[in-house]
Amino acid sequence: MQFIYLNVWKEGKTMKKIAQTMIVADCYYTIVNANGKVIEAVEGNENGGAIQLASATKAANQQWMFLRMGEGVYRIQNRSTGKMMDLMMNGTVDGTWLHQWEDVNGSSQLWIVEAGNDGTVKIKAQLAPTKCIDVVGMSNEDGAHIQIWQDVNGDNQKWTISEVKEKAAAKKSAAKKTTTTKKAAAEKKAEEVKAEEPAKVEVKAEEPKVEVKAEPAKAEPVAAAVEEPKEVVAAPAKAKGKASGKKKSGKKGKKK
Repeated sequence: MQFIYLNVWKEGKTMKKIAQTMIVADCYYTIVNANGKVIEAVEGNENGGAIQLASATKAANQQWMFLRMGEGVYRIQNRSTGKMMDLMMNGTVDGTWLHQWEDVNGSSQLWIVEAGNDGTVKIKAQLAPTKCIDVVGMSNEDGAHIQIWQDVNGDNQKWTISEVKEKAAAKKSAAKKTTTTKKAAAEKKAEEVKAEEPAKVEVKAEEPKVEVKAEPAKAEPVAAAVEEPKEVVAAPAKAKGKASGKKKSGKKGKKK
């Protein structure tokens, strides 16, 4: 549970710190009156279900989630029924009862949480900001209806918002489970990476085989061998020289 601390003056001007619950998202709370009783929703699925005072039993219909809509402004949703805390007929006069209604995002479902200097809060209707959530007839009896009434700073208008312990324990357990799961996933991933490393080394070993290309060097001697017939073609030119010699010898015979 989280707290904010308010400094208040006590007897003899002694400063004292009073713990005040800080409302956080995704948590459920009980709304406890100064007389020790809590606000509960009468279970049912129909719109218009009653909201009343009851002895604390930690039941789901006594647990409420505060959905933040602005600075200090909330919608208040019951855990059991899923319905919102709502003003009957959008009433704003003293004595207007509270009931449950499906979420319509209306002003009659908006509530201002105003911290006191003694650790308690007043919960006021946004439609009627001077009026507080109050117990009809200042009753301490189970089943007493909840209404709005002009702020008179009475004990029946003071409430303590307390986080549901079971929910906090469940959140810690869920967080621990999430951490363990993440750790196991990280270890599994590390093992998979290690298993892949040998395959990468093998691929690198094959690269030199691709680069070694000895065969193109053998093509050069073949090109030289093709040039040899050029010398053979030149041989007939020498034969023409011998024929010329025979003619000269013929001319010498005629002179004799």
